[in-house]
Amino acid sequence: METKHFSNIDLISKGISMGIGKFDGFHLGHKKIIEEINKKAKDKRLIPAVFTFKHFPVEFYISPWEEKIHFFENSGIELCIWCDYDEISFWEPFEFIEYLESINVKSIIVGENFKFGSHRKGEIEDLKKKFEVFVLNSVKIEDQIVNSTKIREFLKIGDFENVNKFLGRQFSFSCKVITGNSRGKNLGFPTANLSLLNDIKIKEGVYACWVKYKDQFLKGALSIGNCPTFGDENTKFEVHIIGFNSNIYGEIIEIFPFFKIRDQKKYENIEKLKEAIKRDIEKIEEKLTMLY
Repeated sequence: METKHFSNIDLISKGISMGIGKFDGFHLGHKKIIEEINKKAKDKRLIPAVFTFKHFPVEFYISPWEEKIHFFENSGIELCIWCDYDEISFWEPFEFIEYLESINVKSIIVGENFKFGSHRKGEIEDLKKKFEVFVLNSVKIEDQIVNSTKIREFLKIGDFENVNKFLGRQFSFSCKVITGNSRGKNLGFPTANLSLLNDIKIKEGVYACWVKYKDQFLKGALSIGNCPTFGDENTKFEVHIIGFNSNIYGEIIEIFPFFKIRDQKKYENIEKLKEAIKRDIEKIEEKLTMLY
């Protein structure tokens, strides 16, 4: 797949079947659009392509840029044209239409609520005057429209069951293992302190998760919060990898959270905390074994 900045694209003589959008998270609605892009490209012998944004105003990205590119490539897209939101946010609708014409876009596939141009003034009907446009109905799960905004809301409350339903896959995030204060090790439950590669927001608490390290999938207890028993101020992510004792400082690992075990809690003393952690790990092992 070719990935090019919008300013570096010349006319594509073969013509383009194009989807337009942020594609953050690559959820079920996005997959539906990609499938239609590929279908129209095959039927009309066009290049399957997307026009998307690398940076855009949002509270946080569900997926980092590299992951989004990976999803496109694995889904059959041959050309990804990108820009930052600020580079074209001031364009009038006619300017964007002229740009699409200049690179030889033939078919456009969008969702039913698609708008474009400065202040979202451009309508689907404007596109239909110049292109063959295919408008797809929103994907719904239990009467809820699948969109990135809703998925962010689920992440912020730690509802991974719905996050995974809306994505149509298991949500994960990548992180680097960094040096911590060895508090978990001193408690008898060593943890890997994590520096996230994508700044996501997830509700504080303890979660059952799978940890991917190299080619291994290992059970883990993910803790998000400020360690209230110790009175820490800063929220941090750390994971206890069950039955794993190797030194992985500096390594990149991938976390697949599945469900919440409990909220963060301040315990009376260290012994009470150790008992709670032991119960957490027992519950996680039991539940993850039942799932897989």
